[in-house]
Amino acid sequence: MLSTSESRWTTLLLEGRTWIDLERSRRAWQAEIERMQASGESFAVLRSNSTKDQAAEAPMKVEPAELDHSWRLWVSPERRRAKFVVGDGPVDVVIEGSTFWSNGFGRSFTNGGRENVGHGQGEGQYLIETADYAPLLRVEEISEGMRLGRHTIEAKVTTLENTSSERGRDLHGLTTGDADYLELSIDRERGIVLSVSSWYREAVYRKVEITRVEYDPFFAPEVFRIEPQFGDRWTLA
Repeated sequence: MLSTSESRWTTLLLEGRTWIDLERSRRAWQAEIERMQASGESFAVLRSNSTKDQAAEAPMKVEPAELDHSWRLWVSPERRRAKFVVGDGPVDVVIEGSTFWSNGFGRSFTNGGRENVGHGQGEGQYLIETADYAPLLRVEEISEGMRLGRHTIEAKVTTLENTSSERGRDLHGLTTGDADYLELSIDRERGIVLSVSSWYREAVYRKVEITRVEYDPFFAPEVFRIEPQFGDRWTLA
């Protein structure tokens, strides 16, 4: 079902939300790092270049216990548009072929068609680009359900042990960190993931869900029209 999802629709309009328990998410990330170290896998750890003095002078920022934000995604065979949040700021991007135009991070920029410079589409893209997931997941429990008026397959899944080196690349976006298991709600007819919950130590730490879906809608050209928000022209990424 997941492997054939993209052949079951032509255009899509999605609205959704992402919720994260930050402390539990950190623990799941730490578990992944420890697993990679134990198996001898290589990974990079990003470190800040700021000094201790700079850190002491910086104003203290109280981090919330949870993150909860919404996103939207328009998909057609030729173009995509996504609106989502990165950090504290909104991002609005249109993608056509190998070219993107993006407003975000205080910049209006494009890659000018360079294929080696890409752009994300928010969490929504990982609920519809599902073909690579099936070989990496083991179904533990399965049942039928309903979500958004759609008949669903409700599945509890774990990641296959022999895919550890591939998991970060192929499952990143569907989940993050070392989840003990995932709960998936899959549209039985169309094959997209309507909801995914990541569990660690008997609690959900991350949930990505679609709150509205339209299959095969017609999009007016204006849907994919974007103008630079910062300045009067696009800068090259």
